[in-house]
Amino acid sequence: MLFTSTLRSVLIFMTLISLLLVSSVQAKPVNGKQFKDWKVVCEKLPTSGDEVCNIFQNVTNDKKKVVLQVAIGYAPKTSEPQALFTLPLGVLLQPGIEFKGGSAEAVRVPFGVCVKNGCIAIMKLNDTTIQGMKGGVEGTVKFAAAQKQIIEIPVSLKGFTAAFNSLK
Repeated sequence: MLFTSTLRSVLIFMTLISLLLVSSVQAKPVNGKQFKDWKVVCEKLPTSGDEVCNIFQNVTNDKKKVVLQVAIGYAPKTSEPQALFTLPLGVLLQPGIEFKGGSAEAVRVPFGVCVKNGCIAIMKLNDTTIQGMKGGVEGTVKFAAAQKQIIEIPVSLKGFTAAFNSLK
């Protein structure tokens, strides 16, 4: 009788633990899912075939022309998120960009390369920047245009927390 009640207790305990483990595992990000101003975009890498999902936002001007693309995600086999900013050709490369994510301090990020779609700056996101973005409503990207004019573009953080959390 004692053995049966102990076995029953162990089985109940193991069932509860397995339910907790299953509930803590999040599902794979859903390609195309919209989180207010952020969208999940998944694609297979041509070299490895690995699927990579990022959250993505296009920022347009008053003429509906894309002036900034922001993609945030995890590179394959890394645990540290990164942000990729793509700005139109014609920016001054030397100063790079300045990104301020919500309440986090501004970070200067150099341009890495320019391709036909624009010039790209990549930054690793630390916990402080991520928390600033999660707690904010708006971020900004500052850069210099070819005429040395400083331009500041707002980046919406509406939906960022849910979108970012969906990547894990």
